Amino acid sequence: MTRVHLLSQWAGHTDCAKCPVRDSALFSSLGPEQIALVQGNLDDLRIDAKRVLYHQGARSDALYTVREGALKLVRHGADGSARIVRIVKPGDLAGLEVLSGREYDASAIAIGPVRVCRLPLVTLDRLRAVDAGLGQRMLEKAGDALAEAQLWLAELTAGSAPARVRVARLLLRLQTKPGSTEVFRLASSDIAAILGITVETASRVVAAFKREGVLTPPSAGSYVMTADTDRLSQEADGRPL
Repeated sequence: MTRVHLLSQWAGHTDCAKCPVRDSALFSSLGPEQIALVQGNLDDLRIDAKRVLYHQGARSDALYTVREGALKLVRHGADGSARIVRIVKPGDLAGLEVLSGREYDASAIAIGPVRVCRLPLVTLDRLRAVDAGLGQRMLEKAGDALAEAQLWLAELTAGSAPARVRVARLLLRLQTKPGSTEVFRLASSDIAAILGITVETASRVVAAFKREGVLTPPSAGSYVMTADTDRLSQEADGRPL
């Protein structure tokens, strides 16, 4: 997969005041003077589906906030295996390794068309110097990401729950926003990689949900599906439809 070339994907500088996810983003509490410090240094990037934003093992040099769409964080093993460790949705952060100076420990890949806000490390350091509370909010965001990763392990990849139950749980975690009836569409191979099941099993379960009306097939070129979240919740709880 091709890494994003910043100049080719650059859509200008981000306008924080008009950000659709500002209320849930890292800089939600910044005042006008603090925003002015970073306004000209926040890059608005538009990423095509399946493009790589950054690679595992690369030097971390920026923090990213997803504004639209979703990224999958893929960790590659020495044996050539690949595991999706987290889905980064609107308002979430990617590239948290930059906070501790570590290399990126997973590759960030666009599920569909994605729009992100890129905050370079030098700008982040400047902002931390004038906003005493930013460090605490960063720790909270990092803690949220760790908790999400642990939930993925506990709810999705571990245990002996049937494939239907685990796929339903995954789909609920793929809601585009809390309470939404839309979920991000993953390829069967991605679902299989997350849940530790075969691609054939993942395809069969998703096809069954579509036949039963739990999922509405997406329109051509769409990366979201409409879901009956009540029925998905019932399935996720182990109560057959």
